[in-house]
Amino acid sequence: MRKVGLAGLVLFAAVTARAEPLVPTADGTTWLYESREEVGGPAAAPAPVTTSVTLRVGRQSAEGKEFLKFETLTDDVLSKTELMTLDDHGLVCHVRGGKDGRMAKLDPPQTVVPGTIKVGDSWESDGEVAGMEMHQHFSVVSEDPIRVEAGPFRAFHIHCEDASVMSVALDRWFVPGVGFIRETTVVRGPTGGLLQRTTLELQKRPEIIAKPQPLPSPSAAPPTATPTPPIRGPEVQTEPSQAGKKLVVEVSTDPDGGSKSEFKSDVPNIYVRWHGHGLPERAKVRVVWIAEDVGDLVEPNFIIDETESVAPAPDSSARFTLARPPDGWAEGKYRVEFYVNDELEETVTVTIVK
Repeated sequence: MRKVGLAGLVLFAAVTARAEPLVPTADGTTWLYESREEVGGPAAAPAPVTTSVTLRVGRQSAEGKEFLKFETLTDDVLSKTELMTLDDHGLVCHVRGGKDGRMAKLDPPQTVVPGTIKVGDSWESDGEVAGMEMHQHFSVVSEDPIRVEAGPFRAFHIHCEDASVMSVALDRWFVPGVGFIRETTVVRGPTGGLLQRTTLELQKRPEIIAKPQPLPSPSAAPPTATPTPPIRGPEVQTEPSQAGKKLVVEVSTDPDGGSKSEFKSDVPNIYVRWHGHGLPERAKVRVVWIAEDVGDLVEPNFIIDETESVAPAPDSSARFTLARPPDGWAEGKYRVEFYVNDELEETVTVTIVK
């Protein structure tokens, strides 16, 4: 039996970065990075070693308090777990654990990014860099345009350096509403020779990723979605013929926009967008993915999944990604419904063909 699932979700708002959360924190938000490690000195490798690094967000309670749980996976193996809070003080780490699963409480907690980051900010922290414990003095040295695989950004450059027996320099580039997009760590020996250089680079914007689920049976209750805070992203362009509508909507195989109604069953992703025009204050925009007619897999008009977000501005935008299940999309007729404050505003019909 073919499957239909909602494997990824990306929401963004067309507002300034300072009006957004410091980092996305919805359950399942995932950052995909590529890490390149170069080793110098006598142990120098003939070529850099490349690995994939995944960072994902969840929730965990500890000592009667709920924390954001950030898990780092290196080549799909859990390598680090951090319990953090995000408030006016910024993104702060309270508990950290390594590959062995042992969690250590940090006293005092370590500031990762201050709440109102700006050029000239600085803070102190104790942590591990390149396998070495060191006292860290971070400073925001500039705000610069930078391009990584995920695209062009304007990022805050955070620098940290320690010089004892060995010199360790850590540089990070941070974008409010997105997170860290690049990080470099350079370790040099007593004579200044390169011992290790590691570069971490964001491959695409953070997404909410869930495992693809089988199409539920007709007797199963439809799944529910957790409201998701918006994060920044490109705006949807308005067509002249769509003037006067509260929402302009698109369904496409192109992440940058466009519209189509027929998709192959093996298409990797289907992108759904909406762009608001004169939305009411803090309007609730709900998007529903419906299997209108997929044969006898489920009853007609079965709700596969839905998501709802609060528009932070009258012209906010959003995009979510429907990722192909492992054995392809179920062929048939679908529709995507867009609601504003529970009133149906737009409907897009979709057909999946072989």
